[in-house]
Amino acid sequence: MRKSIAATVLTLITVGALGGSSAFAASNAATPVTVSVNSASAGTVSPGFAGFSYEKDRIGAGMFDAKDTNLVNLFKLLGPSVLRVGGNLVDIVNWSSNGAGGSANAIAPPDVTKFAAFVKATGWKVLYGINLKTNTAANAASEAQFAAQALGSNLLAFEIGNEPNFYKTEAAYQSSYASYVAAIKAKVPGAVFDGPGEGDKVDWDSGFASAEKSNSLAILANHLYIGSNTSGTISGMLASTASGRLPSTFATNEKAQKANGIPQWRMTETNSYYHGGTAGVSDVEAASLWSLNYMYDVAVAGGAGVNFHGGTSTQFPLNYTPIVYSGLNPTGVQGVYYGELLWVLGGTGALHSASVSGGSGVTAWGVGNNVFVNNEGSSAISATINLAGTASTAKEYVLTAPSLSAKAVTIAGSAVSVSGAFSPAPTPVPVGSRKVTVSVPADSAALVVTG
Repeated sequence: MRKSIAATVLTLITVGALGGSSAFAASNAATPVTVSVNSASAGTVSPGFAGFSYEKDRIGAGMFDAKDTNLVNLFKLLGPSVLRVGGNLVDIVNWSSNGAGGSANAIAPPDVTKFAAFVKATGWKVLYGINLKTNTAANAASEAQFAAQALGSNLLAFEIGNEPNFYKTEAAYQSSYASYVAAIKAKVPGAVFDGPGEGDKVDWDSGFASAEKSNSLAILANHLYIGSNTSGTISGMLASTASGRLPSTFATNEKAQKANGIPQWRMTETNSYYHGGTAGVSDVEAASLWSLNYMYDVAVAGGAGVNFHGGTSTQFPLNYTPIVYSGLNPTGVQGVYYGELLWVLGGTGALHSASVSGGSGVTAWGVGNNVFVNNEGSSAISATINLAGTASTAKEYVLTAPSLSAKAVTIAGSAVSVSGAFSPAPTPVPVGSRKVTVSVPADSAALVVTG
């Protein structure tokens, strides 16, 4: 068969009940599932889709260090992508233009210089948060000017404040936003911005986009979590992407972005359950599978990407963090990181919807002509995939763990080490008549890459 001229097609299949049986346990015959990828485009997946969000004070604390080769490598494995620095602490930790640096209580020029070196070492872009709650427009402009010079082409946009709907009215925020933008652009004429960055709501989307569309607003941005960490469950997390407030929020973002001609919308802070996530839920295999469905839902609603919150915080433990730390030092990766990694391995290009028959709880989609298979259930499946285009070769990467609640996640037989080492061994699978058939264990996901 001739080689497909299509870009990579990515199809993600999520199957089954929410049981906790081991992916390696003996089971009955695999459930047959058929997936048909739609050849029409449903959008685009661009580079930088799967990103991170960190608290702004981590810059002064010294977490981002180009000499930390482990952290640089862990970022590079998912990149180049987008790092947003902000969070609750962006409105507490302020800019000290004459500061010596090295303190989590302030951001000073040496801190930003060090941060910029890290970002350049990884190749990532930055959404750079600016304090609004305890700041002045003049001080914000001073910081923005220094950050723009230090970051150069690695600066994607500035973000004014964090979740201002918790302490300002919409009108008051728009007034503050406009004054900060004017002050910053006086120092950085080419500056662009994201906003409004509401927390847990999108009430301001339409009005803010309409008011600021001609005022250098480049990214319509919001923050969203499933709910409180005290209510977190695996079943609730996995079900959250199917209906309700998550897909509704994505649709609202898309509508406001398109209606006002904003270049893109992005979920700039998100993860499973707020206040750091739920241990045993947000940090395990189930979170890997959940993050894949979450990213697809953002992509199919026209979103440019997702910034999963993580790192460390002085406020509470971040159980959901993609990269795990001891102090400022990375010790490994977990949950959401593996979902992001599998997503990145699927490549970029045209997004395709897919129809699914057989099994229960199965979802599927495409990005080019590769294939993902993700099974959240207690039984293995055998998935026959009708590709959107022709292919001559195929290989399968399986993201798996002993159970949905397990932390021992691997992709194609390889975990990701603290140094960023990753050596997957994908399995060759036969291709015929634009069809690929793969087996997917319970509580697992698979990516079939075609050529």
